[in-house]
Amino acid sequence: MKWIKTAIGAVIAISVIPLVVLSVINIKKSLVKTEKITFELEYYKKQFDFYTYISTIHNDDLNDYIEKGYTITNLYDYTHDISLTISNWNFTDFLEIVDNNSLVYEFRFYDTNLLVCIPFDYNSIYNANARDIEFIDIILTKNSIKNHKLIVTLISFVPIIFVGGVVLFFYKPLKKIKK
Repeated sequence: MKWIKTAIGAVIAISVIPLVVLSVINIKKSLVKTEKITFELEYYKKQFDFYTYISTIHNDDLNDYIEKGYTITNLYDYTHDISLTISNWNFTDFLEIVDNNSLVYEFRFYDTNLLVCIPFDYNSIYNANARDIEFIDIILTKNSIKNHKLIVTLISFVPIIFVGGVVLFFYKPLKKIKK
């Protein structure tokens, strides 16, 4: 009888590990909002070390997201199915995005048009022809709660506390019997 209670307690304790991992992953995903802005690009010309494209999108579309606290995390090239991870970006007079391979992409706003500049090195680094790009996405993310890492950690302890209570429930009667 004693070994059955021990086995039940062990099974409950071991089953909590996947529950904790899944709860942490799901909580992190639910706390992050993701938005994307799609640019339709039309090749314009070679200029300095860049391919230049024209797109019709307004500065306000991107500016609104930046003001709401979104950060730029990825660029996605639909034409070549390439997802670029962003390491840094700066939005002053124009948007300058640096990917994880240190390529600099420039998004310059002129009147109603947007000029997108993609460096020539794109071709060799990503093994694609940048001149063919027709659509590109800017993916923006925002944490909906400021201290989300602390909250995720605290919430992930709930299953452990529950299992601890169950284990104590099983072992408390055993201690009374031994006395």
